[in-house]
Amino acid sequence: MRNGMRIFILSLAWLASGQALALKVVVSIPPLGAMVMPLLDEDDELHVLLSPGASPHGFQLKPSHMRQIQEADIVVSVGTGIDAWLARALRNYDGTQVVMRQLPGLVLLPKRDGGVWQESEGDHAHEHDHAHAENDAKPLEETRTDGHIWLSYQNAGLLIQEFSQQFQALQPLQQGAIVAREQATLASLEEAHQAWQLKIEPLQSQHFVVMHDAYQYFEQSFGLQALGTIHVNPEVPPSMRAVQDLRQLIRDRKVTCIFKEPQFPEARLRPVLQGLGVSIGSLDPLGFEGKLQPFEAFYDQLVSDFSACFQ
Repeated sequence: MRNGMRIFILSLAWLASGQALALKVVVSIPPLGAMVMPLLDEDDELHVLLSPGASPHGFQLKPSHMRQIQEADIVVSVGTGIDAWLARALRNYDGTQVVMRQLPGLVLLPKRDGGVWQESEGDHAHEHDHAHAENDAKPLEETRTDGHIWLSYQNAGLLIQEFSQQFQALQPLQQGAIVAREQATLASLEEAHQAWQLKIEPLQSQHFVVMHDAYQYFEQSFGLQALGTIHVNPEVPPSMRAVQDLRQLIRDRKVTCIFKEPQFPEARLRPVLQGLGVSIGSLDPLGFEGKLQPFEAFYDQLVSDFSACFQ
């Protein structure tokens, strides 16, 4: 009886420890899920609030999302206008939070003016924001920051390291395994980054225009030269004056490629492109219309799509 009772107690302890080891992680957008996914154990749960392929503009949390947040051990957010819709839900959340915008050492770039950019105007404020309602409550320096911070290779590495630290704190018995996965993830990202540089280097002199100003961090990482944006706010069509200015820019600077985004209709490009004979490429700042993959797969698709437009 004693041996049987001991086995029973040990079995209960093993089951309890197994349940404790499985963590629930919630992230706001797919690229964040791509960063943290390689660090998770196969028993851990990862939930992405913004469905792959969906637009963050006007996104609203469902009751199922609220349950996922309240049950999560860790919630990871960008902390900029892109996922401002998450801020209110996190006011009553008492679990572990990782906010990318708050990481020390982060690469931060100022917003740019919409429309035609002059090469000397890279420091100017940019009127577009993903969530104007939330901006009134933000510090002024944050509202002037380009919020697409996950598109910086360096920033992605910082978030992976921070998530690893928080993950280890919640799973001290798994510290060695988590550190090993972190190191492997960062090494894979560094190797991929070198390949991206070689692929994009021949395109550094190419001029292009984007649907809206989401790619400044991507451009800076590889020395690229975007000349302007079609939309100040992706939800609002450009004015006739803005269209005329962009068409003149495309002619004057011999722009060969304009990039659309899958979240927005291609029809919005027609007034700008009509009769100009430029190529239309596609860039997705959020990525993953299908299955979630590691961050380097998301970024590799961005690099490949960018390069393809100039071939």
